[in-house]
Amino acid sequence: MKGFITLIISSLFFISYSQVSVIHFNSEWNADNNYDISILKDCEKSDVVICHNPELQEKYNIFSVPTIVVLDNDIEIARFEANIMMQLEATKKEIQNTIDQIYLAKFE
Repeated sequence: MKGFITLIISSLFFISYSQVSVIHFNSEWNADNNYDISILKDCEKSDVVICHNPELQEKYNIFSVPTIVVLDNDIEIARFEANIMMQLEATKKEIQNTIDQIYLAKFE
């Protein structure tokens, strides 16, 4: 029983410690196509304006805006990029499903 409790506590610590992050990259000139990530759950959210953060644009290889990058412990898991009209076609449900799958995979 003691081992089982230790396993549960360890699992909860691992899950709470591991962090899923969602970064939304855009530019001032494309503000009309900003993508609202505020409703996403169970993740840390950041909005980055690439003209103010060229080092992040380079680090994450951002070539079109808007772009959304989903990270698990700073490792890129998924990327959603703009179409030719500089609009993101991914739905918030698709992005949330990606986040949920990351957490579900931790239990496998």
